[in-house]
Amino acid sequence: MSRTYLVLSVFGNCLACCLLLGCNGSGDESVSAPSETRPNPAKISADNVAATGIHYREAVKLVRVGDFANAQRSLREHLLTDPTDVKAMELAGDIASRLGDTPQAIQWYRDAVEQTPQPSYALLDKLAKTLMATANAYESVDVLKQTISIHPDLERPKYDLAGLVTVLGLNHDAVEPLQWLIQNNLGDEESLVVLANPDRVQPDPEFCRKLLDRAPEDLRPHYALAKLDAEKQDWSAVSKRLPAVLNRHPDFLPAWALQGRALVELAVANPSDANRRSDLVEWAKNKPTALEDLPEYWTAAGIWSNHTSDHSAAVRAFVEASRLHQSNHGPTLSYLQASLRQLGREEETSRVAKRFAQVAGLNDAVKTFLERNSKSQLAALRIAYQLVDLGRMWEAEAWTSLAKTLPEDPVATIEQAHLAIRARLRPDSPWQTKSSLVASSINISDLPMASWDAAVQNARTIANRIDESPVRFIEQAQQRGLLHTVSLAPEAESEGHWIYQSTGGGAAVLDFDLNGWPDTAIANLDGTPMQNNSSPNRLFRNIDGQFSDVTSTSGYADTGFAQGITSGDFDNDGFPDLFDANIGRNRLYRNNGDGTFSDVTDEMKLVGNEWTTSAVFADVDGDGNADLFEVNYCGGNAPYETPCRSDATGKLASCPPLKFEASSDRIWTNNGTGRFKNVSRDWMQPTNIGRGLGIIAGQLDEAPGLDLFVANDMSVNHLWSSSRSASEDSTNDVPTRLTDLGTVRGLAMSGQSNSQASMGMAAGDPDGDGDLDFFLTHFAEEHNTYYEQVAPGLWEDRTHAVGLYEPSLDQLGFGTTWTDFNLDGAMELLVTNGHVSDTGREDIGYEMPPQMFTRLESGRWQELPNSSLGDYFEREHLGRALVTLDANLDGRTDVLITHLYEPVALLINKSETTSKSIGLRFQATSGHRDAIGSTVEVLSSGDKRTLQLTAGDGYMGSNERRLSFALSNASNKADIVVKWPSGLRQSFNELEAGRDYLLTEGIALPIPMNKHVQ
Repeated sequence: MSRTYLVLSVFGNCLACCLLLGCNGSGDESVSAPSETRPNPAKISADNVAATGIHYREAVKLVRVGDFANAQRSLREHLLTDPTDVKAMELAGDIASRLGDTPQAIQWYRDAVEQTPQPSYALLDKLAKTLMATANAYESVDVLKQTISIHPDLERPKYDLAGLVTVLGLNHDAVEPLQWLIQNNLGDEESLVVLANPDRVQPDPEFCRKLLDRAPEDLRPHYALAKLDAEKQDWSAVSKRLPAVLNRHPDFLPAWALQGRALVELAVANPSDANRRSDLVEWAKNKPTALEDLPEYWTAAGIWSNHTSDHSAAVRAFVEASRLHQSNHGPTLSYLQASLRQLGREEETSRVAKRFAQVAGLNDAVKTFLERNSKSQLAALRIAYQLVDLGRMWEAEAWTSLAKTLPEDPVATIEQAHLAIRARLRPDSPWQTKSSLVASSINISDLPMASWDAAVQNARTIANRIDESPVRFIEQAQQRGLLHTVSLAPEAESEGHWIYQSTGGGAAVLDFDLNGWPDTAIANLDGTPMQNNSSPNRLFRNIDGQFSDVTSTSGYADTGFAQGITSGDFDNDGFPDLFDANIGRNRLYRNNGDGTFSDVTDEMKLVGNEWTTSAVFADVDGDGNADLFEVNYCGGNAPYETPCRSDATGKLASCPPLKFEASSDRIWTNNGTGRFKNVSRDWMQPTNIGRGLGIIAGQLDEAPGLDLFVANDMSVNHLWSSSRSASEDSTNDVPTRLTDLGTVRGLAMSGQSNSQASMGMAAGDPDGDGDLDFFLTHFAEEHNTYYEQVAPGLWEDRTHAVGLYEPSLDQLGFGTTWTDFNLDGAMELLVTNGHVSDTGREDIGYEMPPQMFTRLESGRWQELPNSSLGDYFEREHLGRALVTLDANLDGRTDVLITHLYEPVALLINKSETTSKSIGLRFQATSGHRDAIGSTVEVLSSGDKRTLQLTAGDGYMGSNERRLSFALSNASNKADIVVKWPSGLRQSFNELEAGRDYLLTEGIALPIPMNKHVQ
């Protein structure tokens, strides 16, 4: 769902239409003589006015017969003798407007207004409309504000002001008039949507360009266009557009604030550029004092302070911004809670984080309502309940009143809900309860102001030798016997996709026969959801780099409607098992250790018929047994019964997931007795239900114990943090608790506080600072997101600052990975792309090429030309899951990618490397055997790097359970320190490059495994 709503459709008959559609000041196409039968307050002022003075009476007679030129001359004679006659001035303005002399009409109306202590609404309305007819939009705004001040009980000027300021990008000027309309039972659906989040409405570029064309001397419409640039994170365009506006209109505060934000963003993204910092300092020196009345100024000050590590000043700035936003602005609250946490002010952090989560919940509820075509009673009522939590009772009552009129998703108790909320309102009730203004309770009196001349710390330099060691792949799936196509129902390719056909294609890597060569399982979904009539998933055994299909002989025979596949040793017997996530009954296959698998789903008491997309085995409660986390998507039967179609092609198209109810994720504990138990309600603390697609498990935050990061589609992501340390005695009665900290830790939404269509996930340490960062892929026209860990357990959206924003806007990403493909010590970023439906658009493709990025020494990422990467990258695909493995044991990481309708790709890494690598496999002894969450510190020739063994691996897949790192040219050996999930730290020294090792917890000597094939 686009966040842009044109206000000319929201406020259909707003004053802005005077410019786009045309209107004159008198409010009529003609100026007629007075009429007793057609009263109209916007008509010519001669109506219903007693004539005074001979020339005035003569003018009225001439107007009645349509002789406007002589009427104008008579009025001039009259005004020479009575220059303060306001009615004559108004009539003169009407006549001038009728004669096409708009500037003269404006002057007469202005004179009349200035001569009248209480100008009539009719007069002010004429002045506002005539100003709009000449593209004087900002002067019209001033007149509308004056009208509201003089005539506070009128409805029409409030609608006019709200409509006009929003198309101009001055959204917050619409809040007060819309609030009045709601409190007086005059609001409508559009008003409620705007009030829920004023930033949802973007300026109208067509309208603003027309203003610039009609009145080129007024440059303020460039501010609105700059806001659209800012929405795309094009801060360079913003900074170039606004200086001329500030020179021409030095008192136009919104442009000052936006220019400051742009200069901050550019200085942060280019810390070594002295000119960027100088521009910011100059802006701060010249800014008007009144700028501090705008929340956007304080937001810019807070962002700058954060990046100069002055977190005290950042807190002060974000508190000021939040106060001005009345604690309702998601991005500001997100910044504030992060800055408070940096200062260790945990109690205040918790209060702000709770408010932030409530605002995020409101935004998601509104998105759901709009996706359901504004007809869902249930969706509207959920918005009302979110507003109750936020202390915004007037809006809550208005939403429940609206809900009662909606035809779909009826709620039996809607009348009771409305009465309960209405009972909490009185005529003198404030718009928002005092207790909800969380920012006002934070003491900032002793905190410093922002220092605009401070310096931003440069990003850590990671050696990158892409020129010396080019990345290149050869697609060899067929050559190596990996022959499989993710199949859909035969008619899908010609008729289009249902939502359930657009997502699948999972794959898992596992060495099921323990021969040292990675095998793989790949999904199928050519049947019917909730049934077992699909072709079976496929299992391929790898012998010396060649794959053979062993599905029929292995006992791996899942014919469910497959989504993702994960691998892990759930029973701790040393042989990796398989779990299939299906739409319907999920399946668990135990590895028998003899090359076969047994379906133990019933035996292990795994039940349910959900739409499960991804899953992971990990020891969440630290008892030494692998627990199972299932990521679920949409619930109920509606996804399989509700078709959507493309407006462009008429074919079936994937419905937006918000059309359907979400399905809760589930976690199953494994107590080692041979069965699983559903502990979702016992372990998982309540949170907003997501529509999950990807998952990563590992030691993700600063607290001990395994955590789970879930990517949700069009709803906030979840970071499930365990409250129980893995080192605690598993026999005690301490309960395991999983708390969703996604909003608190900065991973729930984008930096603009938008929940995104999260799908693929990559985890790694691409900036080399010793902690985990994340990269999430999203929908087309919505940027992929890079979350950098800026403090222990605290992440920040740094997508634009590192150059990863714009390259993803026209792509729809699925699987992704951070991997050092060319063994130069710096990770590359690989993303597979492909749309969910053929939209018929020329600007957004259906099949899409993959993308590869490399990190520069500046800390920014650069997209590599596809022509340099191999033939596969020069073609377009419907890419889905992406998993990594060393298929030929040469020490270089290869990639397996699934598609719809196209055979899977096995990209064999043929990069020109000048270094050798070391591969690591892990076996824990005091906890779960897979050792998920183990961290490795690598020490080699002065280089220090940190790696972590994670599981889940993002979108519907499971990577080879192996860590790999390159050694510099100057070194052939490395020392490492492993921190096991149990907390044990263990050193392994003199590991030789060019081979893999098995590391066992508590055993000092590593076991040499495969020597890399040269």
